[in-house]
Amino acid sequence: MFTKYAAIVKNLRGVLLFNLEEKGVEDRLDWLIKRFKYRNLGITPTLLSKYHETLKDRLEGKPFRKLVYPISGLDGVIEIISKALNIPPLVSEVLAFSSIYISPLLVIGDTFRENIENNSIEIIKICKKMDVKSWKLHLRIADYTILDMYEENVNEALEIINKLKMKKVEINEVERIVKSRIARVKKDAKRYWRIKCDKGKPFLYYIDPLVKLILKAVRGELDINRLSEEYAVSLTIIPAIYIPVF
Repeated sequence: MFTKYAAIVKNLRGVLLFNLEEKGVEDRLDWLIKRFKYRNLGITPTLLSKYHETLKDRLEGKPFRKLVYPISGLDGVIEIISKALNIPPLVSEVLAFSSIYISPLLVIGDTFRENIENNSIEIIKICKKMDVKSWKLHLRIADYTILDMYEENVNEALEIINKLKMKKVEINEVERIVKSRIARVKKDAKRYWRIKCDKGKPFLYYIDPLVKLILKAVRGELDINRLSEEYAVSLTIIPAIYIPVF
């Protein structure tokens, strides 16, 4: 499993979330493939299982890559994220894989947009229509968004998981973590100065599963005995780019 992970993670440029039954999504997916053909795009196990017949000719980096868990036991985090964020397991799976593969999430269409928006801690909005050049630039910037914060975010998640298991997390600790991660996001949001405006349509959501996980664990709404140190790799701050249908 790890050998496949190592081969994929270097060249992956996004993890996909979509519903092919939604009108316009398949056309938008084709648009993405044609204009960004040198970008490998990750498909999670559940999505691949659901749409295998449609996607099978485009696997092995043409441009889709089947994503795998790099180590056994990581799949246990899916249910935990799902409960913490109150989202379907399919959505929690793509969030986890986006974090594991250190790659932005690409949300195509509106089927799952509410799940993403309801859990965002910051939104980048745009007021102008973006051309292909601008899309390429800001998809690349999103790569740096998740990468540059990754080590600090994951170390924080590891620290919190260990403290939760030892029952040493108090409300002031939660507040400290929340403030720290929000400040990190506010600083990162400045990268998008070329397109960012106060009022407009959403372009990018920042999702932080760790914050709601901590809050529910402290309130006794999550079984902390199920938490594992390995889950920390699934709990970074994720940039989720919204790609509307035509």
